[in-house]
Amino acid sequence: MPETTCGFNDIPGGASGAELLIFRGPTLFVNIGFDSSWKIDAARGVPPIPGITEIKALVDTGATECCIDDLLAVRLNLPIIDNRPVSGSAGQHMANMYLAQIYIPSLNYTVYGAFAGVHLTTGGQIHEALMGRTFLQSFTMTYEGKTGTVKLVST
Repeated sequence: MPETTCGFNDIPGGASGAELLIFRGPTLFVNIGFDSSWKIDAARGVPPIPGITEIKALVDTGATECCIDDLLAVRLNLPIIDNRPVSGSAGQHMANMYLAQIYIPSLNYTVYGAFAGVHLTTGGQIHEALMGRTFLQSFTMTYEGKTGTVKLVST
């Protein structure tokens, strides 16, 4: 069963793992892009060719779906396939829906489909993607707030 950590350890002489987890949230490094030749059934564990690698993604239990930073989607020239309302802390607004693949190397797992373009970096976030509950439904997450450790295990 693939598993990975996405929490934080103590920094000797610095912040504790618990403090870092509060400040940053559970974070995965992902690759994002749109590889038109990639097919889930034919891939057999072969990841899509990324447009960009090592992007910080927040594992967000408050988000229903996975989302991509709108500026990143534009920079990657991801295809827009729809425009629909999404809701967040700033209320409901219209968002471009981008066709893409998000590959999580540490889990050898790909999420593909339509992703809402949301304003993460312009809002001051350090993450450029959100991994929501549609992603988490395939994993068991252990969140240890006292230590700062978070683990995802494939179910």
